[in-house]
Amino acid sequence: MNVRGGGRDPRRIPLRIAAGLLAFAAGAVLALTLLPEWKVRDLPNERLFASRFRQVVARAGFLPMPGEPRVSLIASAPSGRNSGVALRVVARQAVRDPGDDPKPALEVTFLPDGQPRIVQWSNFAAPLFRAQNPALYERITRGLVLSLLAPGETLGKESQQKGPGLTTWRMFGIVGNAEEEHLQVTVSPPFVVEAERVPGAAAHSGPQGLELSKIFGLALLYLALFLTVAGTFLALLVRGRIDLTNGAILAVLTLLSASLQQALPVFQRGAWLTYVSVLLGAFGLTLWVFLVWSAGESLLRSLRPDFTTSLDTLRLGRLGPRGGRALLVGFGFGAGLAGLRLGLYALAEALPGISPSGPSLSLPIFTLGRSPIGSGISAAAVAALALAITLRFLPKRWVLPAAALLAGVVISPFQIEPFAVQLAAGVAFAAVLVGVCRDSGLTALLAAALTAFLLPAALFSGLHFAWLPGTSLLTAGLAVLLPLLGFVGISRSEEEESGQLPNPAFMRRLTEERRIRHEVDLLARMQEGLLPKEMPRVEGYQIAARSVLASEAGGDLYDFLRDDAGRLWIAAGDVAGHGYSCAVAQAMIKAGLLSLVEPGESPAGVLRQLNRVLRGMSAERSFTSLALIRLDPATGDALLANAGHPYPLIMEPGRVIEVVLPGLPLGHGPAHAYTDRDFRLPRGGSLVLCSDGLFEALDRNGNAYGFERAREVVLAMGHRPAVEIVDALGDDCRRHL
Repeated sequence: MNVRGGGRDPRRIPLRIAAGLLAFAAGAVLALTLLPEWKVRDLPNERLFASRFRQVVARAGFLPMPGEPRVSLIASAPSGRNSGVALRVVARQAVRDPGDDPKPALEVTFLPDGQPRIVQWSNFAAPLFRAQNPALYERITRGLVLSLLAPGETLGKESQQKGPGLTTWRMFGIVGNAEEEHLQVTVSPPFVVEAERVPGAAAHSGPQGLELSKIFGLALLYLALFLTVAGTFLALLVRGRIDLTNGAILAVLTLLSASLQQALPVFQRGAWLTYVSVLLGAFGLTLWVFLVWSAGESLLRSLRPDFTTSLDTLRLGRLGPRGGRALLVGFGFGAGLAGLRLGLYALAEALPGISPSGPSLSLPIFTLGRSPIGSGISAAAVAALALAITLRFLPKRWVLPAAALLAGVVISPFQIEPFAVQLAAGVAFAAVLVGVCRDSGLTALLAAALTAFLLPAALFSGLHFAWLPGTSLLTAGLAVLLPLLGFVGISRSEEEESGQLPNPAFMRRLTEERRIRHEVDLLARMQEGLLPKEMPRVEGYQIAARSVLASEAGGDLYDFLRDDAGRLWIAAGDVAGHGYSCAVAQAMIKAGLLSLVEPGESPAGVLRQLNRVLRGMSAERSFTSLALIRLDPATGDALLANAGHPYPLIMEPGRVIEVVLPGLPLGHGPAHAYTDRDFRLPRGGSLVLCSDGLFEALDRNGNAYGFERAREVVLAMGHRPAVEIVDALGDDCRRHL
């Protein structure tokens, strides 16, 4: 993975930008030709819809509050293929009911020609558990229904159906209209009453929307996604392997891009339900971006010790050629993704068997829980986290398809039926983002995701500049700013960003941990090299040994030597502590044994000379226990000298005894004196030497393995082959742990 960003071949950057813009142009042409929300031209001005809104309010029996209604464009899924209109105008204003004063608002949705299509009464400030007034909702329903009737039209046959909870659905036929239509009313006390003109005869069932089971399933899916991301974030946070700087900056940008002013009128009326929508919308997306980006970026950083991102140079005002190339590469791919989105929606509108289930563009462009900026940052964050997770757990060849599938399911930038087509489109969209991140880094990923959402918004708002002047200037300005920064970056010298960037604290710690692990690995291999490569072959005897490290490096040692008299010298010891000092002491002892073991020497004499060497060369408070045995294989007679090592165990028929011989460890301290003790290893018997690591091994309750347990294992297994005795002791110790 090219984690340094900037693209692999700078000479291809202009070609990528040109190809991306051509793809966007092609998608825009298809959208302008085929998509209903893009084909609308020459909308009347806002004053017309404000005037029509006041007429509807009066016909519904309400009085508008002082001020002008708020008029905006929306894009919604068409009510069937025969309606063919997805761009609509919404006007909203607080109203007053002469018979009651619950601080409601009235919202009217108009077709582009000014005809009212939907009228909604809402009162989100209403107490949830208050007693309902059926007469109030009947009066509101009658008023909304009458406000949608055109001159010469009257109400026809009425039918009613019970919905979930307190919701009821009422259908009214329309008499006197040229086209067959009916009125559909949804009453959901205490919050909403909505009336809509729907093509066709009155249906025998309620409105076609998401079933409660589907809503519940989606809620569980989103909850599971959030908990997974939050768990990953917390795991990294607890382990101290996360950086929050860039994630916090992007989260703040996401929050600032939310249109919080939409909630202000309702906040002022004390609409408690709006507090929830703001929390789940603007602040929910902000929290999501913070968690996902921080986790994804930190995982990517932890996977590569040389990870850097030009986002850091951009944040520190040190943007240079590498960051500039990343921005330009991202802009090119983002323009292509924008064209892909529009083109796929247009094809879904034109091809049989598939259709859009929602608009190709979210309108209003800036809302409480959605904006091109927030959507782009969120998509980039999901792609980065998906790539990091797959890099961490999957083989390299599976990374791109797995990350694309994971991110495509979560991002879901399309609303197309059937779902299989929507999923395939989402995976293709995510695959481009993941590939950009893998090849060109996080800066290119972020630029690509932002451009993919900004360019369609800029084009649409430019086509309706009279309605969306601020949105047009903001989206177009941001879309132009990305390549402009890129060109500024590549025009600078390499020195602008060649200086050392301050890595996050956890990266510095990881680098140090990697260095230590590398050194410890070298140390462990060096210590392993000091141990015998194979056991000596002695006629009439079986010899086996195991050294199990408690950590990456330890102090245990053992060795076997033969002198010129044919006797076998057995050394088993343990150097106090861990690390290089242990390895040095082990090497010194091995070298000392090789030079000191002679036919005329006794184990005690060898220990005295080893002690003199260690006292002269080892560090203070460095101690080594060592048991040294000289065995005559022909007779089984043996001589032991012990420098503070656990006593050897001898298994004789029916019992296990210790060869008790105290002694001080080798190294600093008072003067040492060592003596020899003779013993015999009987035919069929076993001699077992262990370090204190076995006897002092603690279980979860702090209980040591102990000497008696080892003696019991030796007594039970002492008649078995040597390798089985060693394995039995190791297995029993693991069970204890």
